[in-house]
Amino acid sequence: MLLSLFLGIFAALVPFITPGFLEASVFYHPRASQAATPAGYEDVRFPTTDGLSLHGWFLPAEGRDADAGPAPTVLHVHGNSGSIAGHRFAVEFLPGEGFNVLLFDYRSFGSSDEARGLLRREWLVEDTNAALDYLLTRDDVDTDRVGVFGYSLGAVLGLAVAAEREEVRAVIEYAGFASWEGVAGDKAGFLGRWLIAPGYDAVDSVARLGERPLLIVHGTRDGIVWYRHAEVLREAAQAVGVPVEFLRVEGGNHISLGSDPVVRAAVVEFLRQRLGTTH
Repeated sequence: MLLSLFLGIFAALVPFITPGFLEASVFYHPRASQAATPAGYEDVRFPTTDGLSLHGWFLPAEGRDADAGPAPTVLHVHGNSGSIAGHRFAVEFLPGEGFNVLLFDYRSFGSSDEARGLLRREWLVEDTNAALDYLLTRDDVDTDRVGVFGYSLGAVLGLAVAAEREEVRAVIEYAGFASWEGVAGDKAGFLGRWLIAPGYDAVDSVARLGERPLLIVHGTRDGIVWYRHAEVLREAAQAVGVPVEFLRVEGGNHISLGSDPVVRAAVVEFLRQRLGTTH
């Protein structure tokens, strides 16, 4: 009788302790929304290879001469919660510096189509690839000057795409985690490491950037993704000769990076040197 009771309880709990369920519930916090498009932004939609439609906002570079030609462009890959409406603060300054920006929502986020099942990291990588594919079709985008700017979870996904796609010429990562197992272990010890599988780890992705430059930005008081992850990523990049710039933000937390004027100035300088601009 006791054995039967134990087996029944275990069977009931199995769906909640599987890696897939834990990853979907712990790492991804989508919010469906129909946020109003800000003035000057362009509403865009584009397909994924598995037949979904994703939503985004395209922010055109400002102050360019009519004959200046296509502009250097940044693909923003946002964090694990909400929608683009809550993440645009991190990149809204870039059009004024001469860069186009594309923000987009993963499946199940914002106004993008719902996922067909529990969210998985490979699907979000696919969504990031779809956003890059769309960006490269636009006449106002200089396809030889495209960078990826990832924040938190988006830094991990952006690096995974950049590692595979030579069209990405430079990468900025804010507050990303070096590995899925590592960040899970920070929060839940050995249990986190056991239940969260490896794959698309940023520490592996940075090592595959080759000669393409990387800017790492992390705050020393980040309580969501601990600062140590930035050091791991820097060491991985340096070990294989990736040109890496490193900005340690004393006292910075996970969110404050996005509006820090010193950080923004460093980002603009990095992009001007690596992608160029007419400004």
